[in-house]
Amino acid sequence: MKRRAVVSLLGLALGAFSAASPMTATGALAKSKNRALLPGEAKDLIKALGDAAVALLSDRSLSKPERTRRFRHLLNQSFAMKGIARFALGRYWRRADFPQRRRYLKLFEDYIVNSYAARFGNYGGELFIVAKEKINDRGWATVSTRIHRPGGEPVKVIWHLRERLGAVLIVDVVVEGISMSLTQRSDFAASIHTVGGDIDAFLDILEAKVRKVKQATP
Repeated sequence: MKRRAVVSLLGLALGAFSAASPMTATGALAKSKNRALLPGEAKDLIKALGDAAVALLSDRSLSKPERTRRFRHLLNQSFAMKGIARFALGRYWRRADFPQRRRYLKLFEDYIVNSYAARFGNYGGELFIVAKEKINDRGWATVSTRIHRPGGEPVKVIWHLRERLGAVLIVDVVVEGISMSLTQRSDFAASIHTVGGDIDAFLDILEAKVRKVKQATP
Protein backbone atom coordinates (compact mmCIF):
# COMPACT_ATOMS: atom_id res chain seq x y z
CA MET A 1 0.00 0.00 0.00
CA LYS A 2 2.84 2.40 0.75
CA ARG A 3 4.47 1.92 -2.63
CA ARG A 4 1.11 2.26 -4.35
CA ALA A 5 0.51 5.56 -2.57
CA VAL A 6 3.77 6.94 -3.94
CA VAL A 7 2.88 5.82 -7.44
CA SER A 8 -0.53 7.38 -7.13
CA LEU A 9 0.96 10.72 -6.14
CA LEU A 10 3.84 10.99 -8.56
CA GLY A 11 3.35 8.27 -11.10
CA LEU A 12 7.12 8.20 -11.07
CA ALA A 13 8.17 5.56 -8.60
CA LEU A 14 10.48 3.80 -10.97
CA GLY A 15 14.00 5.09 -11.10
CA ALA A 16 17.03 3.69 -12.64
CA PHE A 17 20.17 3.04 -10.59
CA SER A 18 20.92 3.00 -6.91
CA ALA A 19 23.70 5.37 -5.93
CA ALA A 20 24.01 3.59 -2.62
CA SER A 21 25.98 0.68 -4.08
CA PRO A 22 28.76 0.58 -6.70
CA MET A 23 27.30 -2.68 -7.98
CA THR A 24 24.12 -0.99 -9.16
CA ALA A 25 23.67 0.90 -12.36
CA THR A 26 24.68 4.27 -10.99
CA GLY A 27 28.18 2.87 -11.06
CA ALA A 28 27.61 1.79 -14.64
CA LEU A 29 26.71 5.37 -15.54
CA ALA A 30 29.97 6.65 -14.11
CA LYS A 31 31.98 5.90 -17.25
CA SER A 32 32.03 9.56 -18.23
CA LYS A 33 33.00 12.37 -15.89
CA ASN A 34 30.15 14.70 -15.04
CA ARG A 35 30.16 17.85 -12.96
CA ALA A 36 29.25 17.87 -9.31
CA LEU A 37 25.77 19.08 -8.44
CA LEU A 38 25.49 22.45 -6.74
CA PRO A 39 23.71 22.80 -3.40
CA GLY A 40 19.98 23.12 -3.96
CA GLU A 41 19.94 21.86 -7.56
CA ALA A 42 18.61 18.41 -6.79
CA LYS A 43 16.19 19.65 -4.16
CA ASP A 44 14.77 22.26 -6.53
CA LEU A 45 14.27 19.64 -9.26
CA ILE A 46 12.40 17.28 -6.94
CA LYS A 47 10.18 20.08 -5.66
CA ALA A 48 9.40 21.18 -9.21
CA LEU A 49 8.67 17.60 -10.21
CA GLY A 50 6.38 17.10 -7.24
CA ASP A 51 4.49 20.32 -7.96
CA ALA A 52 4.09 19.39 -11.64
CA ALA A 53 2.94 15.87 -10.81
CA VAL A 54 0.36 17.07 -8.30
CA ALA A 55 -0.97 19.63 -10.79
CA LEU A 56 -1.24 16.95 -13.45
CA LEU A 57 -2.89 14.47 -11.11
CA SER A 58 -5.38 17.04 -9.92
CA ASP A 59 -6.50 18.19 -13.38
CA ARG A 60 -9.62 16.16 -14.12
CA SER A 61 -10.31 18.11 -17.30
CA LEU A 62 -7.52 16.41 -19.27
CA SER A 63 -8.37 13.72 -21.79
CA LYS A 64 -6.65 10.35 -21.56
CA PRO A 65 -4.32 11.02 -24.55
CA GLU A 66 -3.36 14.47 -23.28
CA ARG A 67 -2.74 13.23 -19.74
CA THR A 68 -0.53 10.44 -21.05
CA ARG A 69 1.34 12.83 -23.36
CA ARG A 70 2.07 15.23 -20.53
CA PHE A 71 3.14 12.44 -18.25
CA ARG A 72 5.52 11.08 -20.90
CA HIS A 73 7.08 14.52 -21.24
CA LEU A 74 7.44 14.85 -17.46
CA LEU A 75 9.08 11.44 -17.23
CA ASN A 76 11.57 12.02 -20.05
CA GLN A 77 12.41 15.46 -18.73
CA SER A 78 13.27 14.26 -15.23
CA PHE A 79 14.58 10.68 -15.52
CA ALA A 80 17.53 9.06 -17.31
CA MET A 81 15.18 6.87 -19.29
CA LYS A 82 17.64 5.09 -21.58
CA GLY A 83 19.86 4.22 -18.66
CA ILE A 84 16.82 3.07 -16.72
CA ALA A 85 15.81 0.76 -19.52
CA ARG A 86 19.30 -0.70 -19.98
CA PHE A 87 19.67 -1.43 -16.28
CA ALA A 88 16.22 -3.01 -16.08
CA LEU A 89 17.13 -5.44 -18.86
CA GLY A 90 20.38 -6.36 -17.12
CA ARG A 91 22.78 -8.72 -18.86
CA TYR A 92 20.26 -9.35 -21.61
CA TRP A 93 20.91 -5.87 -22.99
CA ARG A 94 24.34 -7.04 -24.18
CA ARG A 95 22.78 -10.09 -25.80
CA ALA A 96 20.16 -8.11 -27.69
CA ASP A 97 20.82 -7.03 -31.26
CA PHE A 98 20.06 -3.52 -32.55
CA PRO A 99 16.46 -4.17 -33.67
CA GLN A 100 15.69 -5.87 -30.34
CA ARG A 101 17.19 -2.98 -28.39
CA ARG A 102 15.23 -0.43 -30.41
CA ARG A 103 11.99 -2.32 -29.89
CA TYR A 104 12.72 -2.79 -26.21
CA LEU A 105 13.45 0.90 -25.56
CA LYS A 106 10.15 1.90 -27.16
CA LEU A 107 8.20 -0.76 -25.27
CA PHE A 108 9.89 0.09 -21.98
CA GLU A 109 8.94 3.73 -22.20
CA ASP A 110 5.38 2.84 -23.19
CA TYR A 111 5.20 0.35 -20.33
CA ILE A 112 6.38 2.86 -17.72
CA VAL A 113 4.29 5.75 -19.01
CA ASN A 114 1.06 3.80 -19.33
CA SER A 115 1.50 1.73 -16.16
CA TYR A 116 1.77 4.77 -13.95
CA ALA A 117 -0.55 7.01 -15.90
CA ALA A 118 -3.17 4.30 -15.36
CA ARG A 119 -2.94 4.90 -11.61
CA PHE A 120 -3.51 8.64 -11.77
CA GLY A 121 -7.10 8.10 -10.72
CA ASN A 122 -5.91 6.83 -7.34
CA TYR A 123 -4.60 10.24 -6.30
CA GLY A 124 -6.31 11.16 -3.07
CA GLY A 125 -4.77 14.44 -1.95
CA GLU A 126 -1.50 13.12 -0.56
CA LEU A 127 0.91 15.83 0.62
CA PHE A 128 4.42 15.77 -0.88
CA ILE A 129 7.11 17.27 1.37
CA VAL A 130 10.75 17.80 0.39
CA ALA A 131 12.84 17.36 3.55
CA LYS A 132 16.59 17.55 2.93
CA GLU A 133 19.34 17.20 0.37
CA LYS A 134 22.78 15.63 0.65
CA ILE A 135 25.64 15.77 -1.87
CA ASN A 136 28.32 13.08 -1.63
CA ASP A 137 32.02 13.34 -2.48
CA ARG A 138 31.27 12.39 -6.11
CA GLY A 139 28.93 15.31 -6.51
CA TRP A 140 25.84 13.11 -6.66
CA ALA A 141 22.79 14.06 -4.61
CA THR A 142 20.08 12.39 -2.59
CA VAL A 143 16.88 14.17 -1.70
CA SER A 144 14.73 12.86 1.13
CA THR A 145 10.99 13.38 0.87
CA ARG A 146 7.86 12.28 2.68
CA ILE A 147 4.40 11.59 1.35
CA HIS A 148 1.68 12.15 3.91
CA ARG A 149 -1.50 10.22 3.22
CA PRO A 150 -4.89 11.03 4.74
CA GLY A 151 -5.39 8.55 7.57
CA GLY A 152 -2.11 6.72 6.94
CA GLU A 153 1.53 6.70 7.98
CA PRO A 154 3.96 8.93 6.04
CA VAL A 155 5.90 7.20 3.27
CA LYS A 156 9.64 7.90 3.07
CA VAL A 157 11.01 8.32 -0.44
CA ILE A 158 14.65 8.98 -1.30
CA TRP A 159 15.57 10.28 -4.74
CA HIS A 160 19.07 9.85 -6.19
CA LEU A 161 20.18 12.42 -8.74
CA ARG A 162 23.27 13.29 -10.75
CA GLU A 163 24.33 15.37 -13.69
CA ARG A 164 24.06 13.42 -16.92
CA LEU A 165 24.93 14.84 -20.34
CA GLY A 166 24.38 18.40 -19.18
CA ALA A 167 21.14 17.81 -17.28
CA VAL A 168 20.33 16.99 -13.67
CA LEU A 169 18.40 13.72 -13.76
CA ILE A 170 16.83 11.28 -11.33
CA VAL A 171 18.71 7.98 -11.36
CA ASP A 172 16.91 6.08 -8.61
CA VAL A 173 13.84 6.19 -6.41
CA VAL A 174 13.92 4.25 -3.13
CA VAL A 175 10.56 3.81 -1.42
CA GLU A 176 10.73 2.75 2.24
CA GLY A 177 14.15 1.18 1.58
CA ILE A 178 13.11 -0.63 -1.62
CA SER A 179 14.82 0.36 -4.87
CA MET A 180 12.32 0.60 -7.68
CA SER A 181 15.06 -0.02 -10.25
CA LEU A 182 16.16 -3.28 -8.66
CA THR A 183 12.55 -4.39 -8.36
CA GLN A 184 11.95 -3.78 -12.09
CA ARG A 185 15.20 -5.53 -13.00
CA SER A 186 14.21 -8.57 -10.95
CA ASP A 187 10.76 -8.68 -12.55
CA PHE A 188 12.18 -8.54 -16.06
CA ALA A 189 14.81 -11.19 -15.30
CA ALA A 190 12.07 -13.52 -14.06
CA SER A 191 10.02 -12.94 -17.21
CA ILE A 192 12.99 -13.65 -19.48
CA HIS A 193 13.84 -16.77 -17.49
CA THR A 194 10.33 -18.16 -18.03
CA VAL A 195 10.86 -18.00 -21.82
CA GLY A 196 14.28 -19.63 -21.69
CA GLY A 197 16.22 -16.42 -22.30
CA ASP A 198 14.47 -15.71 -25.60
CA ILE A 199 14.57 -11.92 -25.91
CA ASP A 200 12.00 -11.75 -28.71
CA ALA A 201 9.58 -13.83 -26.63
CA PHE A 202 10.14 -11.50 -23.66
CA LEU A 203 9.46 -8.48 -25.87
CA ASP A 204 6.20 -10.08 -27.00
CA ILE A 205 5.25 -10.45 -23.32
CA LEU A 206 6.15 -6.82 -22.63
CA GLU A 207 4.16 -5.67 -25.65
CA ALA A 208 1.14 -7.60 -24.41
CA LYS A 209 1.49 -5.92 -21.00
CA VAL A 210 1.56 -2.52 -22.66
CA ARG A 211 -1.62 -3.27 -24.60
CA LYS A 212 -3.33 -4.50 -21.46
CA VAL A 213 -2.46 -1.48 -19.37
CA LYS A 214 -3.50 0.90 -22.16
CA GLN A 215 -6.91 -0.74 -22.21
CA ALA A 216 -7.17 -0.45 -18.43
CA THR A 217 -6.24 3.24 -18.30
CA PRO A 218 -9.33 5.29 -17.38
